Amino acid sequence: MFIISKHLIYIADDDKKVCHLLKSQLVSENYLVEEFYNGKELLERFLSVPCDLIITDIMMPNMSGYDLCREIRKVSDVPIVMISAKDEEIDRVLGLELGSDDYISKPFSLREITIKVRNMLRRTNKNSSLNTEEKLICKDLEIIKSNRMILIHGEELKTTVKEYDLLKLLIENKNQAFSREMIIEKVWGYDYYGETRQVDHLIKRLRKKMLLADSECKIETIWGYGYKVSD
Repeated sequence: MFIISKHLIYIADDDKKVCHLLKSQLVSENYLVEEFYNGKELLERFLSVPCDLIITDIMMPNMSGYDLCREIRKVSDVPIVMISAKDEEIDRVLGLELGSDDYISKPFSLREITIKVRNMLRRTNKNSSLNTEEKLICKDLEIIKSNRMILIHGEELKTTVKEYDLLKLLIENKNQAFSREMIIEKVWGYDYYGETRQVDHLIKRLRKKMLLADSECKIETIWGYGYKVSD
């Protein structure tokens, strides 16, 4: 007997064959899936009916995956996975800078995407439902775990799913240094196939947001090893 997942996933790609392939695979895993052929259609749907995860191509008519990600991040920290035939580092970095949580190059493995989606949704659910303490505090920064909210000076700091997960990890374990490999394992999961440099990109984005918010809480670099947050 199959248990129908309540997770709703939106897919955007102007290649209908790719959409159908991804939808078929995810539906077989008991996810609810809707497909769109450009970013604008997905955005309009999301603003009226939010989903639990987005998979989007980059190069699309009307609205690119980059623009879609930028607009979604104005209103939500829903997990976003970008897929693209482009495999240059600058393309991956730009997607991450705009707030995507992962990047997969075409041609892709359906099994890889399925595992990433499953683990990403599982971690999101776990982080939102299995917290035993309500708050984490580091100087002027406060994490409200029940609703995954970060406050600096009482003002909300908008973050992506992985930015939140990384900052929560570091503040939950203040004064403990984490290597890039440890962060990959804790934040991305064992299924991650990418490079550890993605950690540096994530840290860079977080530091920029925290700096603009004038936070006294700092992410420290342990040269040659990784990162930590101190009391």
